[in-house]
Amino acid sequence: MKEAFTTIVTHRFAIVLLSAALYAQAQQTEVAAPRFAAASLKANTSIHNGMGNKFDPGMARWTNTPLQNLIEGAYRLRDYQVVGGPNWLRSDKWDIDAKTDGPTTFTQKFQMLRTLIVERFGLKFHREIKDIPGYVLAIAKNGPKLHEVKEGEVSSIPAGTTIQSGLIIGHQVHMMDWVSLFASVLGCPFEDNTGLTGKYDFKLEWLPDESQPNSGSETPADPNRPSIFAALQEQLGLKLEVKKFSVEMFVIDHVDRAPTAN
Repeated sequence: MKEAFTTIVTHRFAIVLLSAALYAQAQQTEVAAPRFAAASLKANTSIHNGMGNKFDPGMARWTNTPLQNLIEGAYRLRDYQVVGGPNWLRSDKWDIDAKTDGPTTFTQKFQMLRTLIVERFGLKFHREIKDIPGYVLAIAKNGPKLHEVKEGEVSSIPAGTTIQSGLIIGHQVHMMDWVSLFASVLGCPFEDNTGLTGKYDFKLEWLPDESQPNSGSETPADPNRPSIFAALQEQLGLKLEVKKFSVEMFVIDHVDRAPTAN
């Protein structure tokens, strides 16, 4: 009986040690946030508005980029999801040059960017679900006015989009890409309900208003342009319908304007 008791106690002691080791390993894994091997962070005081980024397996660079955009990229957020931050999040711009310990993926670099923002800017945040208004894109009464690019059709213009204040020009654009495009321009949730499945060429011109914070920083030359609602119907045969969306919001509780030193 004594031997059996000793064996049971030994086994239980071994289980306790194993559990403690696993817990310690889990704790270590949890706090070991991915980070850059080295990172230089500098304020960009130029008057240029263009942002840039460059990546290779062992390097990541962001140029002339507001902290708002860095947060959106790091946490995979839309502009309208970030709330509660100070105005300088959009106005102060930064250059970041970062190196990794070895080859890393695009996703891993943005995970490292999260760590950099938290550690250097003291970012604190929480998430909450909120119902906010957005738009659904649908076909207007008289049908779409889009040029569908047929399979094998040759075009001298490469696929892509050009976005300026109150102007979007698209070539060979899938309707699924309109969701990201208009969500960015209108600054709110967006959904495609047209049922169109092809690729399309289009040009849309309208007069932005204050409810469209991301449609451009300069006022269009022609103030007689229609609203985006009228422009969509007149120029493309489409329409916007209002809808409520349940969205996970990224609420900023604290952020430091002056980051810690390099």
